[in-house]
Amino acid sequence: MAAVVAITLGGFVAEAHEGPPFPLLMDEPLAGHKVSIWADPDIGEARFFVILELPSGAMDQPIPDVSLWTEPVNGRLERVTYKTERQPMRGHLQFLAQPTFDLRDMWRIGVEVSVNDGPAETITTEVESTPPGFGVWDLLVYLFPFVLLGGMWIFALLRRQKAWQESSGSSSSESPTRATPSRRATTAVFPEMEQAE
Repeated sequence: MAAVVAITLGGFVAEAHEGPPFPLLMDEPLAGHKVSIWADPDIGEARFFVILELPSGAMDQPIPDVSLWTEPVNGRLERVTYKTERQPMRGHLQFLAQPTFDLRDMWRIGVEVSVNDGPAETITTEVESTPPGFGVWDLLVYLFPFVLLGGMWIFALLRRQKAWQESSGSSSSESPTRATPSRRATTAVFPEMEQAE
């Protein structure tokens, strides 16, 4: 997908985004797992999805402890840690965190994972919080199928109306010519009628 931007630990920063969740990190190693982070960083209540997978593809027993913290890159606020809620998924573990962003800013995001009450391992990245709602390009992409169908419907309606007008015009123009041959045929059979007229 052209709209998807994947960000690595090398320090790349996610572009500003409005709309559906997009990946911040993909399949990064952490605490014996592959970790992916998807974000919908709206101002107010944002949504972050943390996905954990074992290299073997098996499910964890017991379930790892996962938390997410946020802090502004410029340090204007202290770090805040949020608990995550496990979501029912097949084949992988998915956790939802809903941090709060007070305004549009660059934020540092950290995910901590600990297994069997062991030491927590952390992975970090950065993202820009954005106003809630759809961006211009997202809106255009979502509206395009509806605009296309509406245009096709209007085009078909206009063609049908034009064809109806043409058929109505041809019917009215043909009616006098049909009467003329019938009169000629009558006078040919009864010539005395033409003399009487």
